[in-house]
Amino acid sequence: MRAAAGAARLGRRSALKIVTSPAPSPREAPEGELEALRHRVTELEERILEASRSQRRGEVVPERFVDPVIESEARHRVLLAALPDPVVTIEDDGEIVSASDAVRTVLGYRPEDLLGRNVSLLVPEPNGSRHDEYLSAYRETGEGAIIGATTEVEARHRDGRLVPCELSVGRVDIPGRPRPLFTGTLRDVSMRRAAEESLRRQEQLLRDIFDQEYQMVGLLKADGTVVEMNRAALEAVGLQREEVIGMPFWETRWWRPFDDSEQRLKRAVADAAQGEFVRYEIVYKDRLGDERCVDFSLKPICDDAGQVILLLPEGRDVSELKRAQRAETSLLRALASIGESAAVLAHEIKNPITGINVALRAMSHLIGEDDRTILEDLVSRLRRVERMITRTLSFAKPIELVPAPCDAEELFRKVLDDVRLDLTARGIEAQVLVEPRAVLFQADGPLLEEVLSNLVRNAMDALGGPGRIELAASYSDGRGVHLRVDDGGPGILPSVRDDLFKPFVTTKEEGTGIGLAVSKRVVEEHGGMLSATESHLGGASFVLELPQPQSPND
Repeated sequence: MRAAAGAARLGRRSALKIVTSPAPSPREAPEGELEALRHRVTELEERILEASRSQRRGEVVPERFVDPVIESEARHRVLLAALPDPVVTIEDDGEIVSASDAVRTVLGYRPEDLLGRNVSLLVPEPNGSRHDEYLSAYRETGEGAIIGATTEVEARHRDGRLVPCELSVGRVDIPGRPRPLFTGTLRDVSMRRAAEESLRRQEQLLRDIFDQEYQMVGLLKADGTVVEMNRAALEAVGLQREEVIGMPFWETRWWRPFDDSEQRLKRAVADAAQGEFVRYEIVYKDRLGDERCVDFSLKPICDDAGQVILLLPEGRDVSELKRAQRAETSLLRALASIGESAAVLAHEIKNPITGINVALRAMSHLIGEDDRTILEDLVSRLRRVERMITRTLSFAKPIELVPAPCDAEELFRKVLDDVRLDLTARGIEAQVLVEPRAVLFQADGPLLEEVLSNLVRNAMDALGGPGRIELAASYSDGRGVHLRVDDGGPGILPSVRDDLFKPFVTTKEEGTGIGLAVSKRVVEEHGGMLSATESHLGGASFVLELPQPQSPND
């Protein structure tokens, strides 16, 4: 105790000067470790007392009184206090002989609380109760898996929770000391674990999004090596992820069946690696051996310096679209063929029918009343054939618009005037509904009149007798014009709703299926849209949406 007090007083003297002088020969230490320690303490006490007397006399304290052991111990403790990670030193039986200040912040213990206790205090189960066994086995065999290594473990905090740590264990052999010491450094990796877990969740989220992408998507190095492929791309050809990662993209199953695809893809990869966006169509064989057409693209991904570091391949299966295009092309060719034949039909059939109609009307006054009824029916049938030919011809030929200012109410009145007699005969009420201000717009009036007339006649046929038809016009919010024809009939059959505007589709016994197809073409040529829905009258509602209105305020 006197030695410690003297050392403390000596250390507080800021004016203490050190001079070099020969140190006295040390006394011969008695045998035995304990006696040697006592001898050393006595010698230190004597040095401190002599240094204190010298200082009181105003003399310079010789350097021999500043013991290097004390200085070394002080440096050791300062270093331990400055370390951010806990350092615990134990005997080979597990007794803790020192602990750095960091155990307080990481594990919640004061260093002095751990001295003399077994290190198993800090080791959670199942290893805590067996830790002494591990030390005993090491003493017997000299083999320990964690000596000189770094291992991830969990340390027990004072409050019982587990702290993830990196443990580095080293063996310390002191000359003259038969038993080694062991030092363990515990690095708290809680924040790193949390960051890794957050990164893992984000990576999993991106992986899920990547795999849920409907299109085929992948990731390549700039040289074309496969880094990643999503589920859609792998399932398309029946591959597993491990089968393609690390392979050159052009050597994968997507490209093998076709002779020129490999070289073409190599050129595409080279161009994309230079920063170009590449896109073209490819054909590959799926897992069933069927050929599929894909809209393929390669997009370069650059770093902040503008260097290409990755390539993003994408593939959109357009096989069904191609089939639909081929079917549409076939239909258009068929319609073109009808168009070519329409002129012949008009010349060979329509003109003779017109002549027959004229002749039949001329004969009507020469026959009796009964025969006149038969004659009128024959004339009606011929007119129907003539209309059928006219509609077929109008569908096949190109539509040329002649836009002019139109007034919706005036257009409706013309349509109703043409069918007034039929409306009256069937007991149908037709009503025109237009906004207080005139609904004006630019369009081809005669063509729209034909469209509206066709819709009104369809509505009359749908009613099949007395009923109600509405013709309405209004400005839409997007500065367009809506023209609407509603009826109180039975509505549109679900079986034909999807095919309603296709040519030659009809529910009428004597219909051609051309009228609505022509009407849709006319409206689309105006940049608008023709659609059908349920009407507030209980039947069908056909809506013409036309753009670019010309209102009185324009």
